[in-house]
Amino acid sequence: MDFSLSGTSISYDWFILALRLAFIGLIYIFLYQVMRVTLGELVRIGSVAPSSSVSTMHSATMELEVVDPAESPLHAGDRLPLSHYTTIGRRPDNALVIADSFVSAQHAEIVFEGGSWWVTDLGSTNGTFVNSLEITQRTAIERGDIVQFGRVVTRLIP
Repeated sequence: MDFSLSGTSISYDWFILALRLAFIGLIYIFLYQVMRVTLGELVRIGSVAPSSSVSTMHSATMELEVVDPAESPLHAGDRLPLSHYTTIGRRPDNALVIADSFVSAQHAEIVFEGGSWWVTDLGSTNGTFVNSLEITQRTAIERGDIVQFGRVVTRLIP
């Protein structure tokens, strides 16, 4: 079977090959556009300065300042840095190790999520407290809040 285009005839096989090559070319153009837009968005997101309405308490450089170390080897005034996900407990695999008999092996976790800091008790024996109130679910914490793990008392500071 032959096709006639502008007075020239091409075979059916060549016509299908041309369509396939055109289709592959369109796929490559589409993928190029997707990558271009994606990279542009990533650059835009990376270059956006943090909003001035976000206070320092929402920064990722918060710390826990030890107020009362109880029987742990910590000292009052010690600063314990927090990361976006910090586990607290007696076991050495925690991000913050507090060697106190009233602190459980896996006591609590503190996370930075949605622009806020959150503390969650992980089923500890002696409880986790925020501003002297025992928490039983994920609780938001802010700069200056007193966070207590067992008998060890800390304060959230920037």
